[in-house]
Amino acid sequence: MSDAMNTEFSSEELLSQAQGNATALALAAIAYLKDQNLSAEEFFKFVGERFAPGWEELRGRSTEDVARTVALNMVSVGGSLRSLSGDENHAEVLIVGWPASETLSELEVTQSESDALWHIFEPITEYLGIRYAWQRQDEAVKITLERETPE
Repeated sequence: MSDAMNTEFSSEELLSQAQGNATALALAAIAYLKDQNLSAEEFFKFVGERFAPGWEELRGRSTEDVARTVALNMVSVGGSLRSLSGDENHAEVLIVGWPASETLSELEVTQSESDALWHIFEPITEYLGIRYAWQRQDEAVKITLERETPE
């Protein structure tokens, strides 16, 4: 046994581990909620309500800035950003690969059940005065953000 163990982790190791842990935790929550006959969609809306004040710095910023932060959050849990476009009042994001099918099967969660996570951004964007919609397109999820304009 070596006295000098390697106690440092590379950024890549930490990122990979954190992404795996975040995905597993989200999916385990969904599995638990399903087991308890509770709504995962309502759970993630609740979480979004609690997180919304933490997005205050984005109030009044472009929908593209908000979309970038949404994308960053999904990439941080293991999704991949396929595209991001937008301007002041409209933005679109395409995220692929979340969650990985092997993680779904390990935790006995379906793709449809895992989609509950996408509802987390509803109360956050509402808090910011931005309309949010998402739609699954095979292995991708398309997110649309639009600034709510006063009539």
